[in-house]
Amino acid sequence: MKMHARAVLFAGGSLLSLGLSATYADAQTAETAPQTTSPPSSASTNEIVVTANKREQNLSEVGSSVSAVSGEALKVQNISNIADLAKVTPGLTFAPTPNATPVYTIRGVGFYDSSLASYPDVAVYMDQFPLALPVMSAQTGFDLQRVEVLKGPQGTLFGNNATGGAINFVANTPTPTLEGGATFSYGRFNTIEANGFISGPITDTLGGRIAVKAVNGDAWQKSYTRDDRNGRADTIAGRMILEFEPSSDFKASLNLNGWRDQSEPQAPQRIAFVPQNDVSGAPAIAPFTYADGPVPYPQATYPNAPRNARAADWSTDYRPRQDNRMLQGLFRMDYDFSGITVTSLTGYTDLKFDNTTEGGGTALRDLDLRSDSGHIKSFTQEVRIANDSHNALRWVVGANYERTKVNEVTWLTYTDTSSTYVNGIVGSTYETRQKMTNYAAFGNLEFDVNDQITLKAGIRQTRAKRDAYAFNGDLPQFPILPTDTTFGGTPGVTLTDFFNAVYGSLGPLYGGPGYQIPTIAPGGSIILDTRGLVLGDPSANDPVDPDTFLTATTVNIRIRENSTSWMVGADFKPVDGLLLYANVSKGYKAGSFPHLSGAIFDAYAPVKQESIMAYEAGFKAQLMDRLLTINGAAFYYDYKNKQTRAKFVDPIFGALDKLLNVPKSTIKGAELEVNARPMQGLSLSASVTYLDAKVDKYLGAVGQTAVSGVLVPVNASFKGVDLPFSPKWQYSLRADYTFPVSSALDGFVGAGLNGQSSSVSALVVPGSATFGATSDLYDIKAYTLVNANLGIRSSDGKWTASVWGKNIFNTYYWSNATQAYDTFVRYTGRPAEYGITVGMNF
Repeated sequence: MKMHARAVLFAGGSLLSLGLSATYADAQTAETAPQTTSPPSSASTNEIVVTANKREQNLSEVGSSVSAVSGEALKVQNISNIADLAKVTPGLTFAPTPNATPVYTIRGVGFYDSSLASYPDVAVYMDQFPLALPVMSAQTGFDLQRVEVLKGPQGTLFGNNATGGAINFVANTPTPTLEGGATFSYGRFNTIEANGFISGPITDTLGGRIAVKAVNGDAWQKSYTRDDRNGRADTIAGRMILEFEPSSDFKASLNLNGWRDQSEPQAPQRIAFVPQNDVSGAPAIAPFTYADGPVPYPQATYPNAPRNARAADWSTDYRPRQDNRMLQGLFRMDYDFSGITVTSLTGYTDLKFDNTTEGGGTALRDLDLRSDSGHIKSFTQEVRIANDSHNALRWVVGANYERTKVNEVTWLTYTDTSSTYVNGIVGSTYETRQKMTNYAAFGNLEFDVNDQITLKAGIRQTRAKRDAYAFNGDLPQFPILPTDTTFGGTPGVTLTDFFNAVYGSLGPLYGGPGYQIPTIAPGGSIILDTRGLVLGDPSANDPVDPDTFLTATTVNIRIRENSTSWMVGADFKPVDGLLLYANVSKGYKAGSFPHLSGAIFDAYAPVKQESIMAYEAGFKAQLMDRLLTINGAAFYYDYKNKQTRAKFVDPIFGALDKLLNVPKSTIKGAELEVNARPMQGLSLSASVTYLDAKVDKYLGAVGQTAVSGVLVPVNASFKGVDLPFSPKWQYSLRADYTFPVSSALDGFVGAGLNGQSSSVSALVVPGSATFGATSDLYDIKAYTLVNANLGIRSSDGKWTASVWGKNIFNTYYWSNATQAYDTFVRYTGRPAEYGITVGMNF
């Protein structure tokens, strides 16, 4: 498949190249200028064009908070993904998960869940086409004109899953004349990166562009207990865009893109031992008592990782690996008639996901994902009608449809955890199948009252449907192997055998005296449907209907939700070069189901939709003949029913994950951005975001206790705790200077720093212990990173050469910290990296 994908890209590129070359030979055009990767701009105003309102506008004229990074800046700063983008965009944070799926948060609004089917709080788009799920955005950051980061609820124009904001990747499009180029980089860990493109006219009415990117590198992580390496890079991505414009009234474009990622996922660092069961010598639950009595528990003596970004550990039996690929087709048509434009956007995405990831940060089998595979199919359609943007009254109306199917199967192994020590089981298999369907209609208005005042309003009505099927048990394709043994070499038992024994003893507790929970058949699900019961309440012993409550079964649930997102605002331009704005908006994110291993129905209960009422006021000022730009904003969010993945108490296994709603939170903050060009060739930029994001109301589990033979939660109030991934301060500084070396050569140098204050990775009560993990373990410490580059290029832009460094002072930092059952782990940032890059254009 790997060779096939590369062959397709090569064949497509060859065909397009032949067409471009033929056109070039026929036209005999003059030598063209070098590639321009930044968006349309004026050298005198340094303006950047964005599409935050689904039409092209100068950034300084958009009455909302938008950060935009040009394609040239992306290349100079070596930004190739959203993880890198988050480092230079205050207000945006990135966090990896144990399933190797990304989580994006803007201004404290984000949804931390590792399931493939989890909609984000920060919607991601490619040329206004939605990438419905975060994993789809993994390899989209190449050959870009710019990236736009829209902050705050974007529900009216971008849908019901953009409560935090939206990120829009804008790809470079076909050029009117033949252009091409390539860049090659060699960096630390023998990392080789190659980028190339060719673009131009194929006929008088058809243009095309091919772009490819490939990265290959050695492992960057080192085992601290043996001679072993992990973290090898191996990715390839390609994009082909065709634009057809037979007249000034009609334009169509086709974007075919795809990628494949066979890199090794990062292994986390173990930093603490937090056993979830008594491992001091207690025997296993009968009939699985070990014949030789108590045996040593290996986690208890396993060393924690040193404070080194490269130090980690992982299982040698199930090494981290992945083979993920995505294919996508995007088709857009625009037709203008009498000042009205009809736009159609049709997209289809097919993604296959297959990986093995390390969970507990040791060479033991401690909550490792032996296999996590999934398949996503997503179809989207948008149709909208808009009038001429030069009118005093500008409007757009439209409708959206999305249908996404996600199947995910996970094989979890935990032979070396305290759960196995106590219960005897060594692993489990769980599966979910989810189908999401969304319908929406929207409208947006802008009216210029006069030259100074513009009124704005928008609304979107959405109907969201989600159906989910969940299974947890023993599947024949995931058998217990000879190596799946408990401590001392005792063979493990199947999940089915274990739960039949456990349910036999728990039947009277749940169903009343004499009640017997039905036996689970081989291949059946072990999930116990306990809806309507008060677990652990001795008075809850009245007989109940076994068909309603106590049948071990699969889970089938559906969500049906309606929402109305809206926005009203006003822009005021008192003088030329100054924009003041104020907006009030309401946004929603649809409910969701988890993908996890649970024993009772409650673990699979969905979260309901969350909402944000946002108030924002800001300004955009251009001073000193537009050599100085200052943008600022202040905002207040009333956050209801925040969705999050948090701990709950399973009556058998204790602390496990599930999805929960936080009833009420408040986010307050401000941001400031400054760009200046004080002299010829010198560009300076600085930005900062302040956040105060806290929980107002939430009662959650912090521990567990045994009552009548089952585990029940110990709850505490979380009022006043910080929202996850919401540092109080984020900042970025950058300076770039270009200077002539000779009549044929220009030199350039740049340096930047970015960082954040401390934050937390989960909801945690300060100074307390949550299921054995002290609150400080969830801390993400403050850090500052420094990057730099130095180079030379020809004055005509035909070639360039540079040296660069990222995290040049080798700062040790991490972006996530989480509990992996008996261990606590962190996901570190990459260490210092440096390299050389050469590029050429024609």
